[in-house]
Amino acid sequence: MSNECSIFLFGGVFMVRPLTEIEMSKPYVKYLDLPYPEIPEEVIAGMREPLDPDKVLHIHARNDLLNEGYLQGEIGYCILPDGSGYVASLTKMPGVTLEMLEWWFVWHGIESLRYRIWDPDDHYEARVTPRHLKKRLDTSLSLVERNWDTSDFVYENVGDGASSLRISFRSPEAFGFDMDRFVSQPVTAICAHSGPPDEAISRTVFIHFARQTPEGIELRSRFWLGWMILNKKAVRTDFEVDPRRVAGLGRHSPREFHRLAKYLPQIYTENKDRLDRFEDLKTIDFSQ
Repeated sequence: MSNECSIFLFGGVFMVRPLTEIEMSKPYVKYLDLPYPEIPEEVIAGMREPLDPDKVLHIHARNDLLNEGYLQGEIGYCILPDGSGYVASLTKMPGVTLEMLEWWFVWHGIESLRYRIWDPDDHYEARVTPRHLKKRLDTSLSLVERNWDTSDFVYENVGDGASSLRISFRSPEAFGFDMDRFVSQPVTAICAHSGPPDEAISRTVFIHFARQTPEGIELRSRFWLGWMILNKKAVRTDFEVDPRRVAGLGRHSPREFHRLAKYLPQIYTENKDRLDRFEDLKTIDFSQ
């Protein structure tokens, strides 16, 4: 097993460091060297060429994810006529439950090794602030509540080179979902803004919308680059979208989520009952 991983400094340099003894002793370090699963051919084919913009789910119609069946353009990417970007991917996750997915997004972002085992080739480091770590560890809250209004500060390659990102999670209600419809179905949604950590305006909106199936769940991910959600409404930003980043994200997202689909049931079973202690985890504190 490789004993090297990457470390980043916001506004600083990128370097490679060896895994610490503590990281090497973690029970989940074994996942670093497990192989990536094959991505279904229909997913690969869907990302080869840009989608017809008429077949995308516009951000203003995001409640259509609550409709039965499938929408046009469940897999693909494109630049829209207004210059914004769009990526959609569909991941079948047999053996995965909605609770597993919710647990994962609370658990993985608070430690770099956990972030790396998700996608060892492209995920390097992850931290949260002390205040957000306290919320993530607050077992008096539900899993989804522990994630809402917290941020992961990560270093990853989303398809066009490594970059620092702040991923800020919000509730489905804050993202404008029709909550009467939402709570009446066996679904969950991981909703977030992402962008550079030092910029107040996000560059991307994403929703990982999951619904229960007889085999497990299916994850229908949507990324809208050049948008943000403000007061439950979608607002176009002046961020100039790079087509290479959109295409790169179209390759990156299926790869990371098909890997997660393969290993999440086992990771969850082995770690869901292990309680984390605040003092054992590193944070990123911008007040220092």
